[in-house]
Amino acid sequence: MEVLIVAKTHMSSMACVGGLVLSNNQFIRLLNPGNYNQPGDTDLKVGDVHDINFVIRDQLFPPHIEDVIVQSRTFTRRIENLAKLLTERGIINWIGHIDELFGGNLHWTASGTGYISQEGNMSNQSVGFWKTPKKLIKVAFDNGNKVRYRFPNGTSYRNISYVGYQETIPEIPEGTIIRVSLSRLFPRDGANIVTPKGYYLQMSGWYIEGQNNGAIHNGYVIDDLPF
Repeated sequence: MEVLIVAKTHMSSMACVGGLVLSNNQFIRLLNPGNYNQPGDTDLKVGDVHDINFVIRDQLFPPHIEDVIVQSRTFTRRIENLAKLLTERGIINWIGHIDELFGGNLHWTASGTGYISQEGNMSNQSVGFWKTPKKLIKVAFDNGNKVRYRFPNGTSYRNISYVGYQETIPEIPEGTIIRVSLSRLFPRDGANIVTPKGYYLQMSGWYIEGQNNGAIHNGYVIDDLPF
């Protein structure tokens, strides 16, 4: 069936690729046999449509209920204006404050990073589209190697770690459609990282009316979530 590629996210040397089944607006995450993510240099591009044969992953681990295994795929066409398509299909999941994402189940670290606790109320999805009611400001860390976008929230920080392939921009305008997701369980067992264990809020990319949203990433490396 036809699948529109809507997101491509860095996962160390691999790429997590998100799709939208055009026949029913189903969100899927494209894994290869063996439950592997796509290679970092995958030819799958945001905006491309592929005819994909896939099966649901044998074991699904909420909130990541979108995992499918790709059996075959063939490129068919390209859609440039994803913002228009998403709006016309009415598949914007959230339009309010950032705290409302993923069922309002997000907690926030002192540095403003959102996460859903492993032990808390769980979201019934791990990806979705959000129309931001306020502009988001780019904030760079580690000499520009890591980027967050900050939602204005007074003195209580609200940040989204950016892990996509698009060229970053200084501000994401109010009213922009943003693709957000939850990370796999983090930190990994045995990792020397002091932070609550859970599923962390990420931004894969954004869709601005009339723009090509498959731009090449600007070269910074993201090996893990920034905290």
